[in-house]
Amino acid sequence: MNIQHYYLKTADISLNASLTALMPPFFFLLLFLNKFPGANFIIILFPFIIYSFLCHQMYLLNKQRAAEAAASNFYSNGQAPLPMLQQSSVLIAFLPAPSLRMVIFDTEGRRIGEIRDMKMRKLRWFLPYFIDRFFPKRLGIYDHTENLEASIIICKRGIEILSSDARCRELIEFKKDGTTLLFQNGDMRYAVPKSFLHTDLQVLNEQSHRIARLRKGWMPFEWGKRFTDPNTPVLTFNVSLAAKEKRRIYAMFAAIFLYRNH
Repeated sequence: MNIQHYYLKTADISLNASLTALMPPFFFLLLFLNKFPGANFIIILFPFIIYSFLCHQMYLLNKQRAAEAAASNFYSNGQAPLPMLQQSSVLIAFLPAPSLRMVIFDTEGRRIGEIRDMKMRKLRWFLPYFIDRFFPKRLGIYDHTENLEASIIICKRGIEILSSDARCRELIEFKKDGTTLLFQNGDMRYAVPKSFLHTDLQVLNEQSHRIARLRKGWMPFEWGKRFTDPNTPVLTFNVSLAAKEKRRIYAMFAAIFLYRNH
């Protein structure tokens, strides 16, 4: 998958949602038109029609983004992408899922990894957040070839990270200190100060030095030719950060964005 395919997939999902939202008004018109005449009947149908209209606009927008991305020539450098945990700058997008489906792209617009539910049970699509959050979540960190690199278990006590063979395990405990999220992993402590609408999230180590940053509404001009949504989140790591520590930060952001696009 590249960013063009992502926009096309998002457009298809939006179109399906738009058509699905029109089904209840259609059946209401057939069955209850005589019982609810006039303005009262229109009020009942209005939310479905508005939602369908908004989804259709998202369909048109993402179709346009896909066309613009296709014109930017993705693979002009001819080089294979670096593994996800070796990248210092990545871009993140979200697909609809019961809890989380975070797609990770390199700056050339190629998918280099994904964090998603290991078991996407259909029932969970219909569970509201305040119910679904009480069940432990097991997410997988997959590379661009769909190989499982690690799994993340998110529960009340914190975040558990397991290697793909389940031999290596570490626990990150988290709590709130005012508006700051604190993550504790043994002697390592990370702080993520709250930002408005998660537009600028910084990960600070125990010396209060920034080691990672996720920002929306900012990207170099060259990347914008491929990522035509200007609000695509950009995640940057300190260049000296080890792969193991990057994995922890991905797990932390997975917990923060767990119900994004539910």
